[in-house]
Amino acid sequence: MENLFVSRKVSAPQSIVWEFVSDVGGYSQYAPNIDSSQIISGSEQGMIRECTNADGSWQETCTHWNPGQSYAFSVYTKAANYPYPLTDLNAVWKVIPTNDQTSTIHMDFEFQFIEDFPESEATRLKEQFQQICEVLLDNWESSIQEKMNA
Repeated sequence: MENLFVSRKVSAPQSIVWEFVSDVGGYSQYAPNIDSSQIISGSEQGMIRECTNADGSWQETCTHWNPGQSYAFSVYTKAANYPYPLTDLNAVWKVIPTNDQTSTIHMDFEFQFIEDFPESEATRLKEQFQQICEVLLDNWESSIQEKMNA
């Protein structure tokens, strides 16, 4: 299994940051690689989210939900039109308070490329995904700061 971990310290209390990070139905507003995201059933742990982009669509199941702090999703990578060369993808999002006015967003992705996927391509895709995560964090941080300044 491969891992990608990204984090960002933001100048906002945990409750405000959580409001944005936990908007899993609105994830596509912030993630540049996703055109739409919607909750199709359930809430919190057990909910199912569907995501789409120009290359395909897939469903994700929430496997953990700790209100105000963290959640996790497991992606159904076996869907006929799943657009990425992965056999497994699990992710955890956390919002950790640094102090009353500062929090850190952590995202931890664990994934497995399909068998015999070229290492050079895997390296390129990991770098591309790192950049996507940084843009996602930029977008969250910008929206959080707008709310803080309103």
